[in-house]
Amino acid sequence: MKSIQKGFTLIELMIVVAIIGILAAIAIPQYQNYVGRSNIAAAVSTISANKTLLESFIMENGFFPDGTTDKVTEVVVNNVVTVKGQPSQKTADLGIVQPSFGKITLATDDTNTGTANTGAGLIVVTMNTGNPGIKDKVVQLVRSPAGTWSCESDATEKFVAKACSYKATISTVANAKALTN
Repeated sequence: MKSIQKGFTLIELMIVVAIIGILAAIAIPQYQNYVGRSNIAAAVSTISANKTLLESFIMENGFFPDGTTDKVTEVVVNNVVTVKGQPSQKTADLGIVQPSFGKITLATDDTNTGTANTGAGLIVVTMNTGNPGIKDKVVQLVRSPAGTWSCESDATEKFVAKACSYKATISTVANAKALTN
């Protein structure tokens, strides 16, 4: 009598497990790269959406908001304005919503001009989640006094999108001037 095979042999199962292991060894790092790139893209998209709010603020008030100053009410004494009124510059009051993956801060950047606020500034998001290539890294939009925007990031270069430029060290203007709300 011939016996009928009822299943797989041990060697066949071991070959399948080895193939799955090889595929996983290739797929998992690629997936991590994909997730890192998508997180940076989400950060760029989030801070880019706030450019319109900031441009409107600059047009109405003539300066880039610092992200921390409360509203100042105008003070008039004997029909003379002693304290000029000023709108709130806090990120929440400007309509900037904090993302789940990081913290958005604003900073004025007048280091290039050495003068009063000329409209130059930064929108900075510091990533607080993700793989080591993006965690605690910065993505920022920099506004020049002329009103042009550029994107910079110190995240691992393979994660930085084409819309942004990679910089090994980001200007410390944002770190020195931007305080948490």
